[in-house]
Amino acid sequence: MLKLIPQPQKIEKISDKTFSFTNIKLGTNDLSVEAQEEFISSCSLPFSKSETIIFKTNTALSDEEYIIETGNEITIFSNSTSGQLYALQTIKQILFQCKDKIPHIRISDKPAYKFRGFMLDAGRYFFSVEDVKKIIIRMVLHKLNVLHLHLTEDQGWRIEIKKYPLLTEKGSIRRKTNFNHKPHSGFYTKQDIKKIVDYAHAFCIKVMPEFDIPGHSRAAIACYNNLTCFPRPLPVADHWGVKHDVLCVGREQTMQFVYDILDEFFEMFPDEYIHIGGDEVPKHRWDLCPACSAKREALGLKTSDELQFWFMNRIKDYCKEHGKQAFMWSWDLEDDSLLDTDLGFTKCDDMDTKDRPFIDTSTKANYIDLPYGYISLKDTADHKVYSGNALGVEAALWTEYVPNMKKADLMSFPRTGCIAETGWNGNCSWDSFKEKLDYYYSYLDRNDIGYAKPNKANPNKLRAKLSILLFERRQLAWEGLHNIFDDKKIEKIAENK
Repeated sequence: MLKLIPQPQKIEKISDKTFSFTNIKLGTNDLSVEAQEEFISSCSLPFSKSETIIFKTNTALSDEEYIIETGNEITIFSNSTSGQLYALQTIKQILFQCKDKIPHIRISDKPAYKFRGFMLDAGRYFFSVEDVKKIIIRMVLHKLNVLHLHLTEDQGWRIEIKKYPLLTEKGSIRRKTNFNHKPHSGFYTKQDIKKIVDYAHAFCIKVMPEFDIPGHSRAAIACYNNLTCFPRPLPVADHWGVKHDVLCVGREQTMQFVYDILDEFFEMFPDEYIHIGGDEVPKHRWDLCPACSAKREALGLKTSDELQFWFMNRIKDYCKEHGKQAFMWSWDLEDDSLLDTDLGFTKCDDMDTKDRPFIDTSTKANYIDLPYGYISLKDTADHKVYSGNALGVEAALWTEYVPNMKKADLMSFPRTGCIAETGWNGNCSWDSFKEKLDYYYSYLDRNDIGYAKPNKANPNKLRAKLSILLFERRQLAWEGLHNIFDDKKIEKIAENK
């Protein structure tokens, strides 16, 4: 029995024969040069004079679907470039696993979900273009098809915007990170973004950028302080945690700023998805702000939560006018009926989303930055996709404590293998996944991908508690007292207005 990740939908044994592949040559296909070269180099087989992998079109197959038949040659049937690509990823694993004894089989395969994502938070720690390309290759190996780039944060603005140059000149630099007193900086130029998008597209991966608003905006406010309710000099945030200075949605100049940013995003990112943040928005400033109060009154809204619903709907509409499906982070709401149902959620818990489209990004399974003491490999494997109008699943790698690729690999793998299995097959389970774990580790080794070993990925009780205690030191970096004192200052300013 072949052990593949993600496991194909159907593997049929044709006969007891085996076939030896000592040379390789791809037949005529629609794949990019990058995808072909990546496959050939990973197989490490000499070049053949005759075609050993044949591509044929089958118009009855859906997008991303493929059929593989092995024999003296390997034949791939598909109706799309992505079908060809995913077939090669399966063949790559078969060649690695079976060496020179390829079984005589027929594989019929297609994904359960159209959206199979990986989210990289480049706001907290910047990852270079080359690092992002490495992440794209890791996605390809797991048949993931949407790269979600979290590009704007309190702690850093990471993307060039021509109309607002200060966003990168100033907003991409923080003076220190918590208590280490080392500055951190970095941003993607428009040319960098084109390289990332083009490289992703070469592997049938779409790119969903995130412009996180109206919260998580301190880096932008540090550059243009008239964007917040009570303008005053503020630095780019240099500690983790939720900041209370958010965009002032009562002013049209803020709306124009958001539209201007989105216009440049639309030019850089041609795919249909965009993320507009929306979670962790403290309403302290809005409750005191004359402009926000006037906007609530003019719109007939009762609360600041309702004001945020209005804002998110308005931004969603602007995205929709430009052919984009907008997503926002879900959060615990008593009533989200004022949020338009065509505004999608990246859904972090089991709240009722009614008929709203959503991506399952469970904090109980898919937040892969969290220590294995919080989310073990078993927890990720056994997670069932939340009920409702699920478009798919996403692995979410936040980077408060993930400063480089080495740590990114350690936190991402092997959990991403389970998430990929769920996204492709509709479910995963620890009982089935553990049977493939030794093979999976060897395949990660073959591709120079780091990972957490079994005793860390599924820690015992003592190891789990220690990892949680170590992780919880982050509470010291959240500036909770600073927020309290700063709130008092703003209240005095509001009283004097």
